[in-house]
Formats: sequence, C-alpha cells, structure tokens
Amino acid sequence: MHLIGRSREQLKLLGDYLGLCRSGALKELSKRLNHRDYLLESPHRFSVADLQQIADGVYEGFLKALIEFASQHVYHCDLCTQRGFICQICRHHDIIFPFEFDTTVRCAECKTVFHQSCQAVVKKGCPRCARRRKYQEQNVFA
Repeated sequence: MHLIGRSREQLKLLGDYLGLCRSGALKELSKRLNHRDYLLESPHRFSVADLQQIADGVYEGFLKALIEFASQHVYHCDLCTQRGFICQICRHHDIIFPFEFDTTVRCAECKTVFHQSCQAVVKKGCPRCARRRKYQEQNVFA
C-alpha cells in the first residue's frame, strides 16, 4: 500500500503538469484513466474498483503505466520542462521535478525542489525560504 500511495502522489503531481499543458496530453491521460479522473485530484481517494485491482495485484501496474506515459510527456514537452526546477543548492543545469521522488525533495513551505543529495549535505533548510525571510526582515527595518 505504501508503494501505491507513493505512485498516487506522483500521478497527482504529474497531473498538475499536464493540466497546464496545451498539448492535449491531459486528454490522452484522461482516456487512459478510464473515467477515473479522481486519480489526478486526490491521491487519497479510492474507488471500489481500485481496491479490487489492489487485491488482484494489477493496480500498481496500472499506475506505473500512467506515470510512465505522463512523465515521458513532461520530460519531452518544451512547455512542461519550463515548469521544472533547478536545484538552488548545487545550481546544476539539469531540470528536476517534484514527482521524481527517488532523487528529489520538496520544501514543505515554498514547494521548491532540490536534489536529495544536496539537501542532505546542506541540512540548513531551504535556501529560498532563508532568502525570503532575509528579504522580509530587510523590508521591516527599512
């Protein structure tokens, strides 16, 4: 169930990207969802059909196929990749996304995305949040 919950979270984040894309990829994903649009809205909502597929052992494969389709679109779409992130710790030029759970971590406060390895090394918290706090403090004193 943990893996299914994680996959549902990924699918929701991917749905957020496809929802803003003008390519029509969301329409294609919706077809693949087979009238289960709630999968893109809430990672915690399950239908009886979902629970039956979980019991049958096919639900995880269904989710993985949806995630594969959606992530491939995001990685290859010019519009979607522009909504990706650059790690503000290492500032490496590769684009990272919040649905890459195995390699990234997301700030709970500002939603900025970092490499897990970079965040683990810094351990001072989010640099973007620190900059925002510093800026707000400067404005208070000015």
